[in-house]
Amino acid sequence: MSIPFAAPQRRGIDHSLPTCGEIQCNGLGTCVPPPGGGTDFVCDCNLGYRGKSCEDTVNGSLSLPLTLSVLAVIFGLLILAFIVAKVRQRQKKKQRR
Repeated sequence: MSIPFAAPQRRGIDHSLPTCGEIQCNGLGTCVPPPGGGTDFVCDCNLGYRGKSCEDTVNGSLSLPLTLSVLAVIFGLLILAFIVAKVRQRQKKKQRR
């Protein structure tokens, strides 16, 4: 009786497999051993990200108010520039008379 053997497989690192950082940390950090020791890995998030799986942005809660504030400042400056231009235009008309 003969026993069938599986074909030998190549050994080594398969670079086509996703890394722990890509899976557990959403590709926004790297897996590191926990500070107190243990078997599970924790995420060391890239700059600007936080959370258990690096799912939160540091400025995520500020993005909408910040955007609106910047737009308000730009709009205000445009209005101010328009008013200044109109005032100068009126002053020039008065000087010509």
